[in-house]
Amino acid sequence: MPKRINTIEEAERLFPSVKNAWFLFKLFVVLEEYTQACVKYEFFLSIIGLTFTVFHLYVLTRKGMMTSSIFSIMIGIGVCDAMSMMIAIYDEHIIEQLYGDECTPPVSLFILRCYWILNALRQTVIRSSLWLGVLMALIRYLSLKFVTRPKFQRMLRISYGFYATGISFALSSVLSTLNFVKTKAVENGFWRPSEKCDVQIENGSTLVIYGLRDSDVFSANDGFYLRIFTLVNSISSKFLPCIVFPVVTILLIIEIHETKKKVLTSSLTIAERTTSLVIFMAITFFIASFPAGVFTFFSVMYTDIGFCLLRAALQNILKIVVETSDRV
Repeated sequence: MPKRINTIEEAERLFPSVKNAWFLFKLFVVLEEYTQACVKYEFFLSIIGLTFTVFHLYVLTRKGMMTSSIFSIMIGIGVCDAMSMMIAIYDEHIIEQLYGDECTPPVSLFILRCYWILNALRQTVIRSSLWLGVLMALIRYLSLKFVTRPKFQRMLRISYGFYATGISFALSSVLSTLNFVKTKAVENGFWRPSEKCDVQIENGSTLVIYGLRDSDVFSANDGFYLRIFTLVNSISSKFLPCIVFPVVTILLIIEIHETKKKVLTSSLTIAERTTSLVIFMAITFFIASFPAGVFTFFSVMYTDIGFCLLRAALQNILKIVVETSDRV
């Protein structure tokens, strides 16, 4: 159960490796203030977005649209986004309990485990959607750059996009599974409503407060395995896409302009529309993922739990940027 940071002493306990935790304390206060508001916003945004995504998938799956791997990859991205939004809608009330005040009863062990399983699934589809976006830009670039080479043109086959979607989901599932098994549920204490709380529990008993912590295996040897996994996960999910996505997008823009000098066809017009979408995706992803990736890097250098909590809070806020752009 996330702990609210109320004093500088508590912040220093979360960041024992940092001599002056005042800035981190202030950052915690700001992020915690907006986290629950973002969850509410995400809930309503997901309901609206899911409606548009289902319609978008209906259009993409029409026979006339199934012309290249670009569209099959877009179907894969749409399915991933739809799953992410459905999980966000379901998780909203659980997150409200996790970030509730002193009068909010803690979640049960079963609910906490369900939440963590759904969170792992959501991270899987979010990561897979990102990789598919990078792949879509790369395929568009290679198909224009090597238009006369059959080997690269085969990447435009409709089946290629479906295979790519399956492979990206499988690889992403491996990282999410490791992230799930590295965490275990523990008892953090007991909860009893205070007199000012209008909450009744059976027989006036107390409720167990459950939380999540790293497993003993990943925490052993000063968190060596945890650092390795966090580094691999951050590189594959944050830093590498942040670099590759903009680079491929720039190359795609250059290639389209070079091709336009030689010939102007309707296929180039479609390519330009796809490029505009890719540029928008690249910018919003960089804004939303790079800051969280920086705190992930710090959590690799230091084992302070505060960096993990700070990264999680930051991701809850910044992912709204990506989800808003997806709905647009």
